[in-house]
Amino acid sequence: MFEIRAAVKNLKHQLLIKRALRRNDFANVIWLIGDGRSGTTWIANLLNADKTYREMFEPFHPVKVAEASNFSENMYVPPDEAHRQLQDYMVRVFDGSLTNSWIDRNVPNKRFKGLLVKDVFANLHAKWATNIFPHVRPILLIRNPLSVASSKFVTKRWNWPENPDIFLKDEKLMLNHLSSFQAIIKGVRSRDDYIEKQVLNWCVIHKVLTEQFMLSDIHILCYEDAYARPAECIDEALYFTNKTCEQALDKAVLNSKSIVSFKGSSIVENKNPLTLWRENVTPHQLSLVSKLLNDFGFADWYPDLEKPNISTIKNSFLK
Repeated sequence: MFEIRAAVKNLKHQLLIKRALRRNDFANVIWLIGDGRSGTTWIANLLNADKTYREMFEPFHPVKVAEASNFSENMYVPPDEAHRQLQDYMVRVFDGSLTNSWIDRNVPNKRFKGLLVKDVFANLHAKWATNIFPHVRPILLIRNPLSVASSKFVTKRWNWPENPDIFLKDEKLMLNHLSSFQAIIKGVRSRDDYIEKQVLNWCVIHKVLTEQFMLSDIHILCYEDAYARPAECIDEALYFTNKTCEQALDKAVLNSKSIVSFKGSSIVENKNPLTLWRENVTPHQLSLVSKLLNDFGFADWYPDLEKPNISTIKNSFLK
């Protein structure tokens, strides 16, 4: 019965999306990327508080989206390399024609003013994609790596990637971005500490992005900054994307639970999201992570491991 209902819902979505495509509703595209558990779902809710854009949820999830099953999580593609299979798939993502029960929880019968694609699995081919689809306006959400790693630790049942071998075995990724970090990555592998491995993943993602993107090509948004001054940060992001939002960011919007909130998350437990990570990180893990961030050149991004140094972060994208 569940499968029948899902099939009927998917068919309904397909019909609504076909109408939207005929109206050219998805000509304006925002692409929100970032590491998993960095707050992308919350930020997407704020960017689209007026619900004028159709939201596409994680179309690159290799398990939940059958069409993406041939692509690994955070698959690396050099910006100047051809990848026809991925390009064909991304056409369907950015033209808005793709849908399934994971991507679309609900497609209202209405006109849209654009498309908001939110994903945490496409960071390492984001530059490649924006080169091919220059109309897409990318936003990178950055969050304290210890907050990210701690949240992934609490949600390990979601099977976050944690094996450093995925980097070591990627010859192009190692050659282009990680050649001087091989021994460091092998050290993380040998210690086999979950928190350190997730911070390594964070480091690799941001190492690649800072080396590929110019500051003028992508909007940088820090979770902690958005938490402190949401209206200003969202206005800045919307200005970059040319989207106007007619919905004020009131308390109901700011405090709404996302579909990936869970028992133990800051919004559910009413705890400070900037310091909640300390409940799950030992002093030894903190020492490992501090050294890793220093080795990758990210120690100054979060000097107190709580609040971002935004000017330092943005300067990292200046070539």
